[in-house]
Amino acid sequence: MEDLDSLLRRQHGLVSRDQLRGLGVSARAITARASRGWRLVLPHVVAVGLFAPPTQHQRRVAALLEAGDVGVLTGHHACAVHGLTSAQQQGPVEVLVPRNQASRTVAFVRIRRTARMPRSVVRGGLPVAERARAVVDAARSSRALNDVRAVVIEAVQRNLVPVERLERELVAGPRRGSRLVRLALDDARQGAWSAPEAELLRLCGTSSVLPGLLMNPQLWAGSRRLVTPDGWFDDVGMAVMVHSRAHHLREADWQGTVERDNELTAHGIVVVAVTPASIRRSPQKVLATIEQAYLAARDRPRPAVRVVPRRS
Repeated sequence: MEDLDSLLRRQHGLVSRDQLRGLGVSARAITARASRGWRLVLPHVVAVGLFAPPTQHQRRVAALLEAGDVGVLTGHHACAVHGLTSAQQQGPVEVLVPRNQASRTVAFVRIRRTARMPRSVVRGGLPVAERARAVVDAARSSRALNDVRAVVIEAVQRNLVPVERLERELVAGPRRGSRLVRLALDDARQGAWSAPEAELLRLCGTSSVLPGLLMNPQLWAGSRRLVTPDGWFDDVGMAVMVHSRAHHLREADWQGTVERDNELTAHGIVVVAVTPASIRRSPQKVLATIEQAYLAARDRPRPAVRVVPRRS
């Protein structure tokens, strides 16, 4: 059995009451040592010598210790451990336990029992639900469609989880909380690479003028591959680009975006540039602009470019 110092080093200054009891430390002794740097951070978890707010990793360690030996990290915090940058880590740390355990929420931890314990992998020393389960659980826990889109689309766009695997995971779980996840999966299947692109896709889908919008296809001018447009109307050879300064921290990055638009224009392609803010605040105005550009594009020859649709 590990001694206390070894446990604290491995668990980043945290230890469970059960582990302390296994080392012969009584509840009275824990209380007595409270004035010497010991404190309860959760009902069953003691922090030793930690006075600063816990880090995200310490919060996850504490949550798993609170759940006991059978817990598996899932949801947004599991997605963050898997490397998804869109994971929202300000919410509760979600841990799954078998259905013979109790569900409960305490402090920053949500322990949820399930009849479908996921296959887990070890990441950073923590048992974490495999990617598909983590992503779907994170998406189910989100209340805003764009938050759901962000985590689902990132997982698909970065080739971390295929759309089909996420769909199977969604079907295997409860129907409750699945509506927004299905919408986000549909956006990902059609090739959207971001929440604003998904909003653009759905906005254009409401038009009686526009044909289907291809998302992020490859464009070729002879043997030369061109810039990938966010959206593409193939019958007229028109691109729609979603630009945001928020994604370009340096002026040079923004300048590069404009120059990439110019590359398409140089090959005779009509380019309509929109922003996430305009799509969100004035969707009908954005749609009218795209429709007007599309109707004008029909009156000129289609540019000599070849399109290769993006696989979902």
